[in-house]
Amino acid sequence: MDLNEAAETALDSTAPLAAERIGLEDALGRVLVEELKAPTDIPREPRSRLDGFALRSEDVSDAGAAGAISLEVLPGVLAAGNARKRSLQGGRCIRIMTGARVPDGADAVVPQEKVREEANRIILAEPLAPGDGLAPVGGDIRSGESLMHGGSILTPTRLALATALGISRVSVYTRPRVALIATGDEVREMGDAIDGPWTICNNRFLLSWLVRIQGGCPVQLGVAKDDPREIAARLDECRADVVITTGGMGEGDRDYVLEAWHKVGVKPLFTSLNLSPGKKSALGLKGDQLVWGLSGNPWAARAVFMELIAPVLWKMQGLARVEKTFIAATAALPMKNSSGFHKLVRGSLDMRKTGPSFTPALKSRQSLFSTLTHSFAYILLEPHVVEVAQGSEVQVHLYDFPLLAKPLLDGIGAGL
Repeated sequence: MDLNEAAETALDSTAPLAAERIGLEDALGRVLVEELKAPTDIPREPRSRLDGFALRSEDVSDAGAAGAISLEVLPGVLAAGNARKRSLQGGRCIRIMTGARVPDGADAVVPQEKVREEANRIILAEPLAPGDGLAPVGGDIRSGESLMHGGSILTPTRLALATALGISRVSVYTRPRVALIATGDEVREMGDAIDGPWTICNNRFLLSWLVRIQGGCPVQLGVAKDDPREIAARLDECRADVVITTGGMGEGDRDYVLEAWHKVGVKPLFTSLNLSPGKKSALGLKGDQLVWGLSGNPWAARAVFMELIAPVLWKMQGLARVEKTFIAATAALPMKNSSGFHKLVRGSLDMRKTGPSFTPALKSRQSLFSTLTHSFAYILLEPHVVEVAQGSEVQVHLYDFPLLAKPLLDGIGAGL
C-alpha cells in the first residue's frame, strides 16, 4: 500500500480514547479533553505593580504645573497577601508593595523613587493618570476567557497558568496502552549473554521508548519463538489498545506473524508498504485493537513508527492536530531516490546558523552505530522524486522529538 494511503487507513481506524479526570501534578504531557476557561478574573482586584505609594490621581493632577504636591502618608504598609481592606481619602496616600491590594479610593501608585519623603509626607513633582502603577481587575485574564482549547497538550507553562487560576483537576484523554512483542528464535532479552548466534531485541525497547515519549504506556510482553501458535497465543492475551510485533514479517519459511493473525482473527488492512526502509510492515484490526506487524530491523521499525504509529497515538490521545511536525532546512548535499518507494533518508540537522541545514548520513568507513548515534533527523523522499539538489529546501523530521514538545514546532497559540 502507498504510504500516504496507509496513513489515512490507520487514522481512519483510530478514535480518541475515553476521558479521565486527574490532578494537575499528574497532567504533564497529557491532552486536554475540553476547553478550559478562566473561572475568575486575575487579578480579582486592582493590585500594585511596584513598590511605592497608593494615592488618588486627582490629588496630584496639577503637580508640575502648579509646583510640587504634598500628600500625607497614612501609617502602615500594604503588602502582598494582606487581606485587610483599607480606604483612602483625599490628600492622603499609603505605602504599598508590589502585588498588594490597592485601597478603596486609590486609582494610581507612584514609584517610591519618584517622590521625596519628608516626615510623614511625600512630595511629587509630576502628575499621575488613573491606572498608573496598577494591575487592573482581569488584567492577566478575564473571567470566562478561553485559556486552552480541547486537544491542547498540557505543557509546564500551560499547567502553571491553570494553577494560577485555582484549577486543580482537568479532564484529559486516557493514555493508549501499547503491547510490544518481539519474535524470533534468535532473539534474546536485555542482559542475556550473546555469545552465540543471538540478537538482543533492542527493536522492542526502541519502540517502547518511542511509545513513551509520544504519550503512550508501553507494555512489554517479551519474546515469542518462531512458532505461529506461540505468537497467536501472545496476541490473544493482549489487553491493550495497540499491539506491535517485531520480526516474522518476511516471506521465508519461518515468518509466521501473518499466519498468527489469521489464527486469532486479525483482519489485515495492509501487509506491505512502499516505504524504504519498512516495506515489510502490516496493520490489522482485532475488534477495536490496532495490531501492527513491523520488521525485525529496528531502524525499519522506527521508520514506520514515526510515519504511521506516532500519529495514531496522537489521535488516540485526542490531539487537535495529528500532522507530523517538521523544520524547513536546506540540503547540505545532493540526495537520490532510485527505489521507486518513499525513501527515508536519515541524517543530522544543523541549526547553529541562521538557515538550518540537513546533511544525509552517507555510507562510509564509519560503523552503522557511529552514524546512528548522531542521526536524529530524517527527510522523506516521495517515489516521484529522483534527486534532491544541494541547496534545495527540504522538510526535516526529528526521530526522538517528544509529544510534549510538539507545540514548539506546531506553533504556540495555533489552537493546539
